[in-house]
Amino acid sequence: MQQFVGPPAEHQVATLAEPVVEVARRILAARADEVAHYAKLYPLLLAEMDEIMADWDRNTDELPWSLLERSERQNDLSTVITRVIDCAMSSASRKERVDGIIAAACSHGQCRRKQGLDVPSIFREYDAVRAATWHHLKTLASAPTSYDAIFVIDGLLSIATRVTVLGYHRDEMEANGLWSKHLLELKESVRS
Repeated sequence: MQQFVGPPAEHQVATLAEPVVEVARRILAARADEVAHYAKLYPLLLAEMDEIMADWDRNTDELPWSLLERSERQNDLSTVITRVIDCAMSSASRKERVDGIIAAACSHGQCRRKQGLDVPSIFREYDAVRAATWHHLKTLASAPTSYDAIFVIDGLLSIATRVTVLGYHRDEMEANGLWSKHLLELKESVRS
């Protein structure tokens, strides 16, 4: 039996456990550095939420949304988009940001099902949101900053779309024991 032998004593480095608070500070600082070049867009893009949703509304003034009461059309989609922007750009903890986007998108899917909309309409509404968000983002920042920001936001919109569809099918997913598995997979896929 071969026994593992570590490095000679003269090459061993004493390691001290890094305090959890220091780890958290380091992570937050790294997050701040990662988004620093487009972080100024965060409040500007959030301020554009009404215009983004107005663009969405103009692009979805057709079936099946036109059958819904005007007050019910957007549902909580603006909350999902706000959470997407928050997840992309805020300095909140990853767990808080990811949980926020997951909860909002799942709720949106459940509401769309109760409203009687079909799954393809979910994909069409997110496509309209993408176009509106990209349009407004380009007016707020020039390239390459706008490209970096939209790359992250677009990825998060893809995840939000998937979570919305998961929320739409929540009852079936839970009945088949698949809910937790797919929810965890989506949470882990968030690049943020």
